[in-house]
Amino acid sequence: MDMIFYKKAFVLIAFFTGYFFDSQVRPDVIYGDYNTFWTSQNNSGSYVTAQDTNNLLGFSVGGVNYSSGVNPTLFGSRVGTYVNENYRAFPTSFSVGSTSTNYLIGIPRYVNGVLQDQTNRPSLSCDTSLGYYLRDGLNGLDLSTAVFNIPRQDLSFYVNVLADINPNCITDNIPDIIVTQVGAPSTTFDVFKFTDINGNTVGVQKDVNFSSVTPSGTALWSFYFAGNCPHNYNSGSGFSGTTRDVRVLTFKLSDFGITLANYQSAVKFVQVLSGDSDVAFSAYSTNSLSLYCLENAVTSGTVQDTKIGITSQGRAAAADNWPMVRKGGFLALESNRKAFVPTRVSTAGLANITNPVEGMMVYDTTENCLKVYVNSSVGWKCFNRKTCP
Repeated sequence: MDMIFYKKAFVLIAFFTGYFFDSQVRPDVIYGDYNTFWTSQNNSGSYVTAQDTNNLLGFSVGGVNYSSGVNPTLFGSRVGTYVNENYRAFPTSFSVGSTSTNYLIGIPRYVNGVLQDQTNRPSLSCDTSLGYYLRDGLNGLDLSTAVFNIPRQDLSFYVNVLADINPNCITDNIPDIIVTQVGAPSTTFDVFKFTDINGNTVGVQKDVNFSSVTPSGTALWSFYFAGNCPHNYNSGSGFSGTTRDVRVLTFKLSDFGITLANYQSAVKFVQVLSGDSDVAFSAYSTNSLSLYCLENAVTSGTVQDTKIGITSQGRAAAADNWPMVRKGGFLALESNRKAFVPTRVSTAGLANITNPVEGMMVYDTTENCLKVYVNSSVGWKCFNRKTCP
């Protein structure tokens, strides 16, 4: 892992939670980008309340600062020496399963300084899946959006279809997984584990009682009913305009009993929700895991026809309803004898593409792969397997 060094030093107290310990301990400090740079606690120990969008910038474990990858330059300028990690939210999707009045979507009380209330935002659209609120924000690490009291169910993520747990990260003592709880927890346990293809636990599972975890800070929320469409604003007493505690825990692969002997058997990471879970996100280090995004399709909302198409198969729009039959696209290309050829450029030639935008695609003739531009920090990456956005 890369170490970035700055002149000023910043030493913080340790964190960790373990399967065989009686209690879990939160990171001493977590950092966010609310109001540019948010520190979860000041030196007096008082909580600092985040009232607007707040993406996780990093945290401290065992006296070591870890950047989340959201803005390492800003993070390093504030904390000094740090480990340059890159965490991303698991690509969560889940079933609704409840119309309970405490099943809620939470968003920050203010968005870009604008109050989110009955007047300014009376409802949230159901065209946005509930899973989106567990993977939105920068790198999906938004601490200020969440789903509260998610019905008990398993969230499963394919992490090792082609043995893509990095064995070099099993014993490197760097956190590999981050989990969150941003509401009032019950004493019911959330369970985290790796499983094999048949659903058997690989290594050991981690049972977490979040009510025993000391909060790291607080956030101010606006709440919307998750079980109804549209998701209407919750104006009830004790909900919108009130704060909730923020809890963050990290795990290493070795905490789950993942070893060089069994890591290739671990094909899924599973989060078993307690039924009272209030999740902002669960995240993984991209240095440690390569994730395969096998999500359920979003089927809600209005189906839109594709209006423009190019075909070599002699289709007539009126007779074949083409390209309208290809739903949800801007442009449909179709042929049974011709191939689509994107722009071809060498790796060195990528530097000649000025002002690239996220999602731009080219074929890299040096590395022989289709490349996608991710962002200014990551740059161009080969799109050669089904991995996470």
